[in-house]
Amino acid sequence: MDKLASVHGLFGCGCVEGAPGEWLRPGDGAIVKVLFERSGLRLGAKVLDVGCGAGESLAWLERRGFSGIGIDRDERTLALAASRVASPLFHGDGAHLPFTDTCLDAVLSECSLSQMPDRRAALAEWRRVLKAGGRLLLADVDWPGSDGRDGLAEDIASAGFRILHDEDRSDVLARFVARFIFHYGSLDPLWGDHDCAPPAEGRPGYRLIVAEPTPPTGSERP
Repeated sequence: MDKLASVHGLFGCGCVEGAPGEWLRPGDGAIVKVLFERSGLRLGAKVLDVGCGAGESLAWLERRGFSGIGIDRDERTLALAASRVASPLFHGDGAHLPFTDTCLDAVLSECSLSQMPDRRAALAEWRRVLKAGGRLLLADVDWPGSDGRDGLAEDIASAGFRILHDEDRSDVLARFVARFIFHYGSLDPLWGDHDCAPPAEGRPGYRLIVAEPTPPTGSERP
């Protein structure tokens, strides 16, 4: 593990290494398959992978006949992705996308939303680039609110989405944590001093969510 990762943590960086040549991901590639099975997207759909990491999901998209695009703020992971996929890759912040309005069929986010300083703003940006009838495909860690409210669902709705599918896959997170501890010795390298470290209380879960943009209100229409 390099010095930068030890300081900033490995969570969501796309470089959580296990055995040689293996990348540790919650659910490995099976989670992406489940999301797309629930999405109703057709082959050839243009899909942006936010926080594409080393390109594992982009490679899956290419093999299945989808049109992938990747964006990541980590140059190391982008270099790894470039060596294994043909999809266009962009270096940048997933909350500020270099794309025009309504140009994409889907936005895929695996463990990226929980890293965003402003979750609602990131979701609103993803809605901006989605076509009508497009899909948000989200797989991420989620901590229950102390007041019992579903903050993630509220943020998704506030950003202009309607949830079509919501699945608890905390079993996937439990297996990932066990494998991570086996390899690294503890969870400390996962978080480093990262702002997205877990709260002191509450047990995290792992959710798969498929959502679609809601039609614009009269005040939003051009």
